[in-house]
Amino acid sequence: MHTAKPILLLLIVAVFATACQSDSSQTVTEPDQTAIKPVDQGDRPIAYLDGKLVTQDQLYRQIVQAHGGEALAEILLDRAVKARLKQEGIELTPADIDAERDKLLTSMEPDPDQAARLLREMRDQRGLDEAKFTSLLKRNAGLRSLVRDQVTINDAAITQAYQLRYGTRYEVRLIITKKLDAITQARRQVISGAPFTDLAIALSTDSSARQGGLLSPISPADPTYPKVIRDALPKLKLTDATTRLSQVIAMPEGYALLWLEAIKVPMDRPSLDEVRVQLTESVRDELERIRMRQLARTLIEQADVVVLDPALDKAWRRQRGVIQNP
Repeated sequence: MHTAKPILLLLIVAVFATACQSDSSQTVTEPDQTAIKPVDQGDRPIAYLDGKLVTQDQLYRQIVQAHGGEALAEILLDRAVKARLKQEGIELTPADIDAERDKLLTSMEPDPDQAARLLREMRDQRGLDEAKFTSLLKRNAGLRSLVRDQVTINDAAITQAYQLRYGTRYEVRLIITKKLDAITQARRQVISGAPFTDLAIALSTDSSARQGGLLSPISPADPTYPKVIRDALPKLKLTDATTRLSQVIAMPEGYALLWLEAIKVPMDRPSLDEVRVQLTESVRDELERIRMRQLARTLIEQADVVVLDPALDKAWRRQRGVIQNP
């Protein structure tokens, strides 16, 4: 999503550019006819804080250093998307923009009235007037139009989406340690009756340690979790301590143990055929978003950017690092 910070910066830079175009050689006189030496436009006063002057240059520097890289990336991406659309012979229509707005609303809240309220609040908080908001929608619509033909959907993807939305989930606790002997000893202690929660707090290097290793319910179809973890889930049973406890699991960051807390099976779930159309659209939207992010990153990385302002150059280099290593 785009944040309001780059938009705010663009407004301030626009004011700065306008000020620089004024005639700075004109002498300003007060009614008493006392001539005042004109100030450099970079030192143009724009505010007072507790009676102390804040100049345009001071504010510009602060904002450029903090958010200049993001703003430059926004401008670059807008231009790159327009150029690529022209190159591909694609012309956006009002329907494309409306569809992008609808997708945003649906992603925020299924209820249309609630979604509209949340969108108004978001725009107010981020200072997005209609023109700026429409510009963001146009960019997303442009990116989507450029990647749409690259997306293909197969039955496996739809089945995975069905399992993610309607399938069984496992509520587990996790311990991760770097040493095999430590995790092996922990497993023996759990079998002997030691609380898994206490051992997770004491031993685990995972961020879940502070809540006793407890994770959000996991679907075996969720690719955001390591495959070795997902494969271990269906093997766990609620019968007794030994069946609730996994074998030692080798992972890139060390060794893991899982402890099954609960198995959550959705009630009255629809059949795959009943929701196939809905799931197909959902899968398409997600795959398009992935492609859109990839294309946006590529367009920015391939751009020939020469930054003349030292503060902006530093901010831009920092932003490039974020883009290249998300």
